[in-house]
Amino acid sequence: MIDYISEHIYVFPFLISFAVFVISMIKDPRKFRNALLLMLTLITLAAALLFGTAGTPYQFMIGFPLLLLTVFLVLIVPCLLIYDTFIMIKREGFGTSSLLSGLFAILIFTGEGALVWYVLNFSSSTNIWLNLAMLETAHAVIYISVVFLAFMFYSVAIQWLPRKVDLDYIVVLGCGLINGDGVGRLLGNRLDKAAVVYDRSMSACKIICSGGQGKDETVSEAEAMSKYLIEKGISKKDIILEDQSVNTEENLRNSQEIIQKRKGRQRTAIVSSGYHILRASIYASRLNFPAYGVGAKTALYYWPSAMIREYAALVRYHWRPYFLVMIMIGVILAVLLHY
Repeated sequence: MIDYISEHIYVFPFLISFAVFVISMIKDPRKFRNALLLMLTLITLAAALLFGTAGTPYQFMIGFPLLLLTVFLVLIVPCLLIYDTFIMIKREGFGTSSLLSGLFAILIFTGEGALVWYVLNFSSSTNIWLNLAMLETAHAVIYISVVFLAFMFYSVAIQWLPRKVDLDYIVVLGCGLINGDGVGRLLGNRLDKAAVVYDRSMSACKIICSGGQGKDETVSEAEAMSKYLIEKGISKKDIILEDQSVNTEENLRNSQEIIQKRKGRQRTAIVSSGYHILRASIYASRLNFPAYGVGAKTALYYWPSAMIREYAALVRYHWRPYFLVMIMIGVILAVLLHY
């Protein structure tokens, strides 16, 4: 028995991480920890497959796809991000949002360059501080990139979870208006999705249009959203306006207060763009708002920069544990380098 366990010890990290992931998902699928646990499960699964097939005819079948995936993530993805930057500038205009993909690609290439430099020079005792600087640079970039991948994978995976169709409320999260009072394509997609969920609901439900009025807007987002839905055939009596919020957290908090003041059941869905659903769900979990997310379609070219913005917002929301873990790993690497 002991010999069997020692021979298959590589499987246990995967089994443990998978079990913890499943338990965490059952407890609350809206927690950000699930994204990290999913990534850990995938990494330990890949390691188990590599160790398990070592020295067998299946080693190449497992190792080659993993090698291709590594090359894709390390080299191809940054190039695709740079290409996406040009597409964003062409279609959305020159601005900070359009440049995010390219800036993230530069960050990735910087970390990869630092790692290559460290590997080629780690044995040099004359450049100990430069070695340490390169190691920590590579570590920071890899850490940021791996957590981002976890966030991205789970943002897609969470939308595959089973959904209830018997709803009482649908909260639609607003975004900026066009020319001060018009519904743009991004917001229009959210409202179209809300209308589909509304039509499919087994019970009569209300749609809460959530969004305040920005400085460059002549009406509130909620009012413009309501007008759009009415033109789509949604009855005005089934639309509730929440026109005081200025960000996602306020969207959810104010909508939750509206729902809690009303009688009856409170089964709720939150509708937003697909890339935004995970962050909205995490905020709802922190507010003890028992609602699940439904993602509306988004143009493919828009996803990278949108995901980077969502990631940055979530890091700011969880900055203490995020940077604490980064620093702890950095200190461990520095100690290992020293000794």
